[in-house]
Amino acid sequence: MKIALFHNPSAGERALDGNQLIRLFAAAQHDVLYVPTEQKGWESVFRNPLDQAVIAGGDGTVSRVAPWLAARKIPFCILPLGTANNCAKTLGQTHPVEVVVANLHSAAVRKVDLGLVTMPSEQQVFIESVGIGLLAQLMTEMREREKKKNSRNRLTPNQRLSDAVKHLRALTKKYPESMCELMLDDKILTGNFLLVEVANMGLIGPNLNLIPDVDPSDGALEVVWIDTDQRTEFREYLRELQGGIDLEPPIHATRCHQVLFREVNAPTHVDSRVFPTTPTPTVVRNQPGALDLLVISNQ
Repeated sequence: MKIALFHNPSAGERALDGNQLIRLFAAAQHDVLYVPTEQKGWESVFRNPLDQAVIAGGDGTVSRVAPWLAARKIPFCILPLGTANNCAKTLGQTHPVEVVVANLHSAAVRKVDLGLVTMPSEQQVFIESVGIGLLAQLMTEMREREKKKNSRNRLTPNQRLSDAVKHLRALTKKYPESMCELMLDDKILTGNFLLVEVANMGLIGPNLNLIPDVDPSDGALEVVWIDTDQRTEFREYLRELQGGIDLEPPIHATRCHQVLFREVNAPTHVDSRVFPTTPTPTVVRNQPGALDLLVISNQ
């Protein structure tokens, strides 16, 4: 059985390098094809017949690789090596590498949804969420801060998450409201919002547990939003989160199968990719059961 090992060596704390991973899989008699995703042309691995895949990295790596696996119906699991690991945590893919290596061939398969964003000029697949407003702005500013301070390699994942939550709380204080008009299936949602997230995963951004009871296999999209009159309440929620207290988030929420962005005056993110302005019309749809997820057991 041929296994593709997709690895982002710069993810998280860089606790495992490529040679260590290869040795661990080889010791368990796995036939592994190592694929470093930071190298140009990594997608050429799909010219080979592959039976399974392991994504060793964070949410960005999962987002890049998952559409390729879905298109080829290759079952995969996640080895969470990133900072937030929102996808891995939502999907219960938090086993250490030794457990993954020992139980890979006996793993069951679970169907998991993907999302599809259709813009006027392009289409893009997402696995985590599509968002308007605060979190899109946070992604842009955190990248600029880390580049300016060269802090990405100096901080641990927990420190980076804590710094992101702290910056999000400061950003929320003065972030301008965004006028949005959306259609959720056949219902119109219009108003001034701090953020809107169309989610496939329950954890979003810096591990914000916005949808505690999410089911990424239910064929639906979760839509959450924060009105401008919830600004103070959301900042208090973030303050408690900084102190290690995970309260129920102050949000509005509903479920649907399609979201149409008719008018949006705010930046948008599709997983980790940020668009400074939101092209409209943009349609967000669900692709039920597009992914084959390997469910690892440590029994």
